[in-house]
Amino acid sequence: MIMAENITEEQMLIYEGDEMNHADDESFELLGSEELDRTDTDSFELVDPEEFCARATDSGDDSSSAEIEYLENGTESSDLETDADLDLYFTKFYLSTRGSQEPSLEFPAHGKRKEDMELKDVVKDNLLHFLPAKSLVKFRTVCKEWDKWIISPFLGHKQSYSFRDISGFFCQDPSNTTFLTLDQSAYGIPSPSLEFLPSPAKIRSSCNGFLLCQGWGDENVYYICNPANKQWEVLPPPNCYHGDEPNIVLAFEPSVLNFGAHYQVICPVTMFNDPIIYFEIYSSETKSWKCSAADYVKLGNFELKDSGFYMEGVAYWETYSGELLAFDVKNEICGVQPLPPERTPLGVLSQMDGELCYIQGMIQADGTCIISIYGGFDMSLKHSICIYHGMQDVIAAECRVLPSVNSDVLMFLVEDVLYSYHMRDEQVKVMGTGRGFGAKYFPYVNSLVSLPCK
Repeated sequence: MIMAENITEEQMLIYEGDEMNHADDESFELLGSEELDRTDTDSFELVDPEEFCARATDSGDDSSSAEIEYLENGTESSDLETDADLDLYFTKFYLSTRGSQEPSLEFPAHGKRKEDMELKDVVKDNLLHFLPAKSLVKFRTVCKEWDKWIISPFLGHKQSYSFRDISGFFCQDPSNTTFLTLDQSAYGIPSPSLEFLPSPAKIRSSCNGFLLCQGWGDENVYYICNPANKQWEVLPPPNCYHGDEPNIVLAFEPSVLNFGAHYQVICPVTMFNDPIIYFEIYSSETKSWKCSAADYVKLGNFELKDSGFYMEGVAYWETYSGELLAFDVKNEICGVQPLPPERTPLGVLSQMDGELCYIQGMIQADGTCIISIYGGFDMSLKHSICIYHGMQDVIAAECRVLPSVNSDVLMFLVEDVLYSYHMRDEQVKVMGTGRGFGAKYFPYVNSLVSLPCK
């Protein structure tokens, strides 16, 4: 098509004429304009229109005859005015070509129709992924279908974002590693001391079923493992020196889209006497370490305490100066926020109701345990819990609250006794004997999620 702005004056004179004379235009050619030679019967055949229609009717096409028969039985094409009428017409026509029988549909062999499903099938598809790893291993003996489903990576992936409750704590002291379960019948691992690792290692961080361990004899050796299925992998050596007590954090966020179970490892490092904190990050997707462009200038007594805490895309570290260093893993942005001024040396970062909290406990002279929960950006006091039952005969100077994730249950130590406090029903239970205040406690989720493929 010729646009109006591209037409010249000469072309305008031609278009303004009454009629274009194509016969006088030598450059204009009509394709197929040659006159047909009707005497040449070798190249084509002359057919009478009525004879042609008769041939089409008698061609033996069952669908055409059925359509004609259906139309002759009272349905005119002009009566089909709406989409519903058209759908009804074509449905009746389709059935009329097959003896008025509905087409047979075969269900795929790998699935089952709802009316054919048994109770075990309903449980397998809708309930198993909400159970912890130890319970799932027990249910492998129910039937072959359950066994294949439980050991498949698909269930492990689905369970990783469906079951997020704390199952117990790994206790790391200078001599050994043990596991303290919260329910012996439901939660457990086959090797609490992590003997399946190629060399002795100490736990540095825990996140949603994965553990980050550092070799006892070699500081540059890191392992990622799942103690429930004994899977492990060794990380390449970092580019920076982390030391024998790194403030390293494991970040693993299970989700429907994270089918590969990818994770990150974040370690804040300093260079000799340089007052700047850098962040070295390992990614399971790239299988390599990199130094983030983000950094933070530490002022005063800005030393980090122990390992950090990860939740919802952000890694946190408590400092001795009373501040909280935060690092956004995805956007690689860092910042600080205040900690409660009333904090004690045994306070801990936790996650309660999807919010970052700072929790600490204190034993009064009458044996009452006061647990204070701080939250929000300003870390103000949110809850103060007084626990009396079972504590009257205990006289201790300190109470240590253990880190918690994805739970409304508080775990705390009074001397060597581990207690649990349920926020909803306000009940206190004695869970067992801990390893004392000198041990490090890492919350663990009993998951069957598989490590990323190599």
